[in-house]
Amino acid sequence: MKRIKLALLLVVSVLSFNIMAQENTETEAKVEWMDVETALASASKQDKPLFIDCYTSWCGWCKVLDQKTFSNDTVARILNKYYYPVKFDAEGSKDITINGKVYHAQKNAKGKYSTHELMSLLWEGQRGGGYPSLVIRKGDFSPVTVEMGYRSAADLEPLLVYFAKGYNKKVSMDKFIKNYIKDYRAEVLKEIF
Repeated sequence: MKRIKLALLLVVSVLSFNIMAQENTETEAKVEWMDVETALASASKQDKPLFIDCYTSWCGWCKVLDQKTFSNDTVARILNKYYYPVKFDAEGSKDITINGKVYHAQKNAKGKYSTHELMSLLWEGQRGGGYPSLVIRKGDFSPVTVEMGYRSAADLEPLLVYFAKGYNKKVSMDKFIKNYIKDYRAEVLKEIF
C-alpha cells in the first residue's frame, strides 16, 4: 500500500512539474528579430539603438548564443524594450541599403556566399572580425560598440543595459558591470516585467 501511494505521489509530482514547465515556457518573452532595413525604418520613427547579432550558418557559438543567451527571458525583454533587435546573416545573399548606400552580398571563387560587404562597416575600428559579432549602432547607424564572441545571458544583460540606458556616458563599463546586480538590475527588472 505504501508503495502504491509513493508511486502515485511520484506520478502526480512529475505531471505537475511538466505542466508548470509548459506554462513557464509559454509566458517567456522571445526576441522580436527584424532585418536591418526594417530596424532603420523603425528607428527613424522612434529613436532607439539597433542591436545586431551577426552570425553565420557554420558558427557553433552563434547557435549556442541563440539557444542559451537569446532564449533567456530577461535578455529577450531587454532587447525588445530598449533596442531594435536585428539578426544578420554575415554571409547572406541579400544586398542591403543603408543611408542610401548599397552593401552587396559577396561570393567567393567557388560561387558560394562569403563575408557580406556590410560586415566591413559593422566591424569598423576592429582589428579583425569574428563570429558571433554583437554590434550596437545608434538609430542613424552610427557606431556605438562591437563585441566579438559568445556572451552568456549573465554577461550580455549588463552590457545591453549599459548602452541602452546611457550609462556609457556616466560611468566606466568595468565599474558598471561590477555593480550591475547591486545598483542597477532591480530598476531594469521593474521596467521590463
